[in-house]
Amino acid sequence: MSMRVSLWAQSQNWAASQAERLSADDTLAKTSAALFQTSNAPKKNSTPSEKALQALLGPFGSTLLNSSTGMAVLAAQQAANRVNAKAAKLTSNAPTKSVANVGTQVTFSGSLANPDVFAKTGPAQNGGYQFLSGAALKNAFNLAMLGKKSNGDAVDTVSVSGNTLTGSTSGLNPHQVFTLTLKPDSGLYTFRLANPVDLPISRLDKFTTMNLSLLVHAVMSDGTTAPLPNSAVVEVHNGLGAADGTAHKGVVHQGGLAYTGPNNTPPPAKVAAVHTKYVPPINPLTGRAYSAAGSAISANADSLNILT
Repeated sequence: MSMRVSLWAQSQNWAASQAERLSADDTLAKTSAALFQTSNAPKKNSTPSEKALQALLGPFGSTLLNSSTGMAVLAAQQAANRVNAKAAKLTSNAPTKSVANVGTQVTFSGSLANPDVFAKTGPAQNGGYQFLSGAALKNAFNLAMLGKKSNGDAVDTVSVSGNTLTGSTSGLNPHQVFTLTLKPDSGLYTFRLANPVDLPISRLDKFTTMNLSLLVHAVMSDGTTAPLPNSAVVEVHNGLGAADGTAHKGVVHQGGLAYTGPNNTPPPAKVAAVHTKYVPPINPLTGRAYSAAGSAISANADSLNILT
C-alpha cells in the first residue's frame, strides 16, 4: 500500500530544507568574511551592474569576490615593495637628502693667518691676504682643479668679484660649483659648495681634495708677495664623513646637494632595471592561486572571473 504525501506537506518539507540550506550558506559566508576580514554587505553607492552581480553571486559569492580582489591588490603591492627594495640596494648609500641643514654640510670656515710671513714689513694697508689675479690666478686655478668635474663638466672657470672667488664649469651646462669668500685684513675665509663635485659611486666614503691656498697669497706693505702653502685645504666627501680625521683640512659633505644648472633640474638617476617574477597568493579555500580578469585595480568591473 503506497503512502501519499499531501501537496501541503511537500511544500512544508521543501520550505524547511531551503531554510536549512540558506542558514548553512549564511554561516559559511560569515565565517569566510571573518577569515578574510571582508564584508558581504552591499555598498551604499553600488552601480546597477554591481547590484546585479551581488544578487547573482549571493552572500557567499560576494565574500569570495571581495576576498579575491582584496588579496590580489595586496599581492600586487607586496610585489611592488619587493621590486623597490631590490632597486634601492643598487643605489649608492650616499644620502639623497641632507641629514641636517644643507648649509652646514657644504660650507667650511677657516683662516689663512700666518703672522710670520709679515714679520719684516707687515701686511699691505688694504689687507695682507688677497686673491691672485690675471694669468697667475688662471694657472693656479687650473692646477687646483685638475681633474675636478661637476655633473660631467670640468671645473675650469674662475672669476673674482670683490672679496669672493667663484669656481664654475663652462661646458654644455655651465654652472657655479663653489665660492670662496676672503677677509683681506684677517685672512678668514669661507668655502661654500654650490653644486656637487663628481665622485665615484660607492658604498664607502669617497672624497676629493681642493688646495685652495694656491689661489691666494700674502701681500706685504712693500708690495712683495709670498705663497701660503696648504693653508686652505678642503676635502669634499660623498656624505659619509672624513676618512682620516685630520684636523688641518676643511671637510664638507655634499650628500644633500643636487645639480642645479641652467634648468634647475638634477641629472636623471641611473638605476639598473630589476625584474621580479610575480607569484600570486594561495586561496586557502580552494588551494589554488587567486586570479582576476584584468588587473587588480578593476575591483568594481562589471565582470570578474574569480575561479581559475
